Amino acid sequence: MKIKHILLVFMVAFLLVGCKSNNINSISYEKFKEKVDKKESMVLIFGESDTLETTLNNVLNKHNLKAYRVKTSNLSDDELNELKGIVYYEEPSICFIVDGNNPTILTNVTDEYITETKLENILTDLKFIK
Repeated sequence: MKIKHILLVFMVAFLLVGCKSNNINSISYEKFKEKVDKKESMVLIFGESDTLETTLNNVLNKHNLKAYRVKTSNLSDDELNELKGIVYYEEPSICFIVDGNNPTILTNVTDEYITETKLENILTDLKFIK
């Protein structure tokens, strides 16, 4: 009986850990431009940072939101120059574009130690969270 309880606890813990989704999806430069042209709002992440990604993903999961990663290392020089004309970014950073009306950066978060609360406040101010 005790072994069954231990196995049940492990199975539930495994399922809970396995069910945590990653709401950060890679997006091609063409798809990014398409979203800007359609005046869509989007959260973008540039560069690699485990801390930044974990914090962002926790907030995205909590509010059922998605973010997109544009891998700048995959872009040609022309695409990089065009991207820099659309949105200023640093790596690592989180950028927010609202309604694509002004496809420039509205907020750029480069602090690896950003808190979930601070990120939720930014997303609320920009109307990603209602």
